[in-house]
Amino acid sequence: MLENIVEVKKLKTIFNTESGIKEVVKGISFDIKKGKVTCIVGESGSGKTVTVTSMIKMLPKNASISEGSILFHGQDLTKITEKEIRQIRGKKIFSVFQNPMNCFNPSITMGTQIYDLISSNIKIARKEFENKFCEIMKNLNLENPAAILNQYPFQLSGGMLQRMMIAAAIFMKPDIIIADEPTTALDVTTQKEILRQFKLIQKKYNTTILIITHDFGVVAEIADEVLVMQEGSIVERGNVFEIFNNPKHSYTQSLIKATFDREVEEVC
Repeated sequence: MLENIVEVKKLKTIFNTESGIKEVVKGISFDIKKGKVTCIVGESGSGKTVTVTSMIKMLPKNASISEGSILFHGQDLTKITEKEIRQIRGKKIFSVFQNPMNCFNPSITMGTQIYDLISSNIKIARKEFENKFCEIMKNLNLENPAAILNQYPFQLSGGMLQRMMIAAAIFMKPDIIIADEPTTALDVTTQKEILRQFKLIQKKYNTTILIITHDFGVVAEIADEVLVMQEGSIVERGNVFEIFNNPKHSYTQSLIKATFDREVEEVC
């Protein structure tokens, strides 16, 4: 039986809004299995991103976890301090966000920014970092890696920036990679390459990956396990074959139909 690296139990997350308290995540429970790719899929506003930001304690100031627990290797992340979660984020849990341009300072070179990120978690000399990181970049089909490290974020494409984030994740060798809409705003060819790289990381390092997406096309490409969210609740779960071959909930059925209707329209 596969080990659960994360166990979320009866999680509720609330937002304090001008019109009162709003419950955005409504008592959900789920597990993430070690070494598997789990996709949380749902439309915008379904609560999937809030679920993830709850897990890594990066909620906005007007939001908080009101109930439940989030066990990571048995440790309840809802009960630890900000200092303790900072020691976990980046080193054991690495996040790849949907807009990589927003993750980088446009006035600092890529090499300096990524070195600062990595050296804050791992003690390593700059030269050793550059040598190892350039090898990883080559494996991700990033040509002239030394030159890229000397460039600024605005000089790179969205796909290149996303691969730089993935390269950082590979370097860190975290227990779990969380990717929030990692293929949004990328062209189809780059999307497939990004998903292929995640699959390679999973197979090579037995890395656990959690992907947040609205697109069942992404789910079809990469998922082992699927959680379908609607309005803050999980309405369906199962392995990828069960979900596609026999979706039970009408919401799941409509999401799958919308995805593949769109693909047919694009082909036509």
